[in-house]
Amino acid sequence: MHALITKTAVARGSVAACLLLACCLCLFPVAARALSSDAARACVIEAGNAVDNADAACFEQLVDMDAVLDEAVDLFVEEARKPENSSLLPPMLALMFSGAAMAEDNGLGVRQLLVSETRAFVLNGIASGAFAGKKRQDFSSQGMVAPLFDAVSLGRKEIRQVGTPVRRGADWIVPFVLRDHGNGNDYAVRVRVSDTGGSPRVVAVDNLRQLFVILGREAGALES
Repeated sequence: MHALITKTAVARGSVAACLLLACCLCLFPVAARALSSDAARACVIEAGNAVDNADAACFEQLVDMDAVLDEAVDLFVEEARKPENSSLLPPMLALMFSGAAMAEDNGLGVRQLLVSETRAFVLNGIASGAFAGKKRQDFSSQGMVAPLFDAVSLGRKEIRQVGTPVRRGADWIVPFVLRDHGNGNDYAVRVRVSDTGGSPRVVAVDNLRQLFVILGREAGALES
């Protein structure tokens, strides 16, 4: 995990990439009382259409952004605060994770900023059409995303090979492959889909930590 927090890893979106792997999902109405395997799988299949249609509003209706972002940012902060990684942060993040910034409120402000900016980055990428491979030149982004994500891949994010959902309690774990056309890599993702009032909603990334490890290895290979 030593290479996980390198500048390259951040540039490739250590936080954002993991979110994008899980969050490119759209509302798929379901009338049944209990969420079925077919509905959970269809939810992920419809995700590709949502991203291709640059429908950020639809995206927000289904994905529990708060839950997914909280988990991803918590994992990122855990790694960033390790002494062996602190010297590897790029300047802006190094400042954010400085002793003074983290001591002021036990890092709550830094964490909230990361959540807010990552959320803005994901929604901007969808609404602008960038993640559909057809970015609108007239799109005005929200937030202060440039300083944190200026080098993150804005290539198309394509959901492929949606597999058979596996029951996990009342939820379904749905596997799929996300192709990042910006870097040419494929990522095997597993998301947890829950029934929320008769409609499926993604509430977690089941293999988030493993995805962080993969991103760290990619960054290490590029640094070597």
